[in-house]
Amino acid sequence: MSNYPKMNSVARSLFSAPLGSPEEIQSGTLGVVGMPSDWTHSSRVGTRFGPDALRAATTEISKLMSNEQTEFFDPILKNVLRNRQDKWIIDCGDADIFPDCVEDTTESIASMTQAITAAGGIPLALGGDHYNGYPACLGYSRGLLDRDPNRKFGYIQIDGHLDFTNRLGAWGTHNHATNGRRISEFSNIIQPNMVWIGISGWIDGGEYDLIKSMGGKVFSSQDVHRLGASKVMELAIKHATRGCESLYVSLCIDAMDAGYLPGTGSVVHSGITPRQYCQMLDILSEAPFDGLDIVETCPPLDPSGRTEQIAGHLLLRTLRRHMFDISE
Repeated sequence: MSNYPKMNSVARSLFSAPLGSPEEIQSGTLGVVGMPSDWTHSSRVGTRFGPDALRAATTEISKLMSNEQTEFFDPILKNVLRNRQDKWIIDCGDADIFPDCVEDTTESIASMTQAITAAGGIPLALGGDHYNGYPACLGYSRGLLDRDPNRKFGYIQIDGHLDFTNRLGAWGTHNHATNGRRISEFSNIIQPNMVWIGISGWIDGGEYDLIKSMGGKVFSSQDVHRLGASKVMELAIKHATRGCESLYVSLCIDAMDAGYLPGTGSVVHSGITPRQYCQMLDILSEAPFDGLDIVETCPPLDPSGRTEQIAGHLLLRTLRRHMFDISE
């Protein structure tokens, strides 16, 4: 079976970024990697169209902010935003995807995020179902070790699900329900520094107990409602960055309640609201994360197109410190 076509044949890029390759990434530059794969999802597919939908949504955002002389005012945080003049982001296109081989797909994605991380860049991977967060983080983990064999990292996953299953039926050990478990097995992750935010509904008690026993932290959607989104993220960052210099973040859009965001494969109810998600990301944007992914945008399940618009806005909130010069 042939691999999926690469995005590089398409002119559109994330936030209208210049197209390039991982080899062009310099220290501090964000390197975008598309992961158009959804065959490791156990139910509703379509997230393979997610990367291009995110590029389209953020292109619309960038068009609104394309005037270099214009100042933008953020009424939420009371900041003045000015477009940066340097090359802060490069879209490296899509990784090759092999629908008949999970191992080849994993290595294809990981090789790109590893090259970006090893160069001192910040990998930004676009899913795709949440399994793809595993190879994205695998390459990040390897890239950190390339730079410093002693470098450790913490981990924050905003998600409606734990994704901490060891195996899932016929899908085995590598699918959208196992990515968190596989990431916990990396040699340079600090397991007690792993944090989950936004968990809803029923979860496997054994998985929850395992996370607690290794020192990890789980904040449910109810914790976000009760404590406040900003407070939860502050606590999560404090927990995840203890004793380490690096932080990987996985943004699963299905942490948001399905009433707001229907275009995702595994919807949750009583999830967090768009406002709460943005409040958390405003706090996260100040954190020292140096690798991230955003996953589970499924355009075919939302004909209105609002899911990818919301996901694009989530990226805007997360990357504001990279995109703009900010003043009070």
